[in-house]
Amino acid sequence: MKKLIIAILIVTTSPVLSQSFNSAANARAFTSDLFILDEYIKRQNKDVNFKDTKSYKGTPYNHPNFLPGNIYKEGKLLAENIAVRYNAIADEMEVKETIASPEEDARVLTKSPDVYVKILNDIFVFVPYQGGIEEGGYFEVLQEGKKIALYKKQIKDFTPEKKATSSITKKVPAQFKDKPVYYLVTKNGKFYQLPRSRNKKLKVFGEKEKEMKKYVKTNDLNLNEEKDLLRAVTHFDTL
Repeated sequence: MKKLIIAILIVTTSPVLSQSFNSAANARAFTSDLFILDEYIKRQNKDVNFKDTKSYKGTPYNHPNFLPGNIYKEGKLLAENIAVRYNAIADEMEVKETIASPEEDARVLTKSPDVYVKILNDIFVFVPYQGGIEEGGYFEVLQEGKKIALYKKQIKDFTPEKKATSSITKKVPAQFKDKPVYYLVTKNGKFYQLPRSRNKKLKVFGEKEKEMKKYVKTNDLNLNEEKDLLRAVTHFDTL
C-alpha cells in the first residue's frame, strides 16, 4: 500500500466499532449541545428544491426519507430512536426529534470525531481533515477488521436541469447519481483510496496483490460491486 495515500489524520480508525454501544435510560435526551441550532440545513444547494422530489431524479440523501437512528458520543448512547438523514451534497447529518416531526424542525448535527451515527444498520463516522473539522467529512463504515477497515464516501454526481429549447424538445429534470468512493483505512488512520478500475483496485493490496488476484478470480468477484469488494477486503484482513 504505497500509493493513493490520502492525508487524513484521525486519532483512531473507527471509534464507533471499537467501543460498545452503551444504552442508558436517559439517552433519549434531545439536548441543545448536540445540535447547531442556529445553522439552516442546506436543502437549496445546487439551486434545486429538495422538497419537490418530482423536480429531480435520484436523491441528494443516503435515503429520501428520515429514518430511525441513534447518536453516540465517545462510545455512549446519547440520543436513541430519533429521525436522521445524511445529506450527501452538503455532507451533513440532518436530525429531528421524531419521524413525525415537521422537516422545518430539523437541524444539523454538530460535526465531531467523537460523535457518530447509526441509521438503521448503517454506521457513519466523522473524520477530520489534517486535524481540522471544517474540511472533514462523513464516511460510512462498511467493515472493520483486525488490521484494515473499508469506508465508503457517498458522492453524488449532480446534473442540472435542462430546459426545453423548442416545442419539440422536453425538459430534462436535474439528477443526482451515486458515485461512491471507497477507502481502505489502516489502524493508524491512513486512508488508501480505491481506484474505480477493477484491475487497479488490486494494486492497492500491495504485496498481497497476486494472492488477492487469485482469490478474486477463484470466487468470481467483481470488485466494482460493493458486496464483492466487501468480501475481498474481509479476506485481505485475514492474510
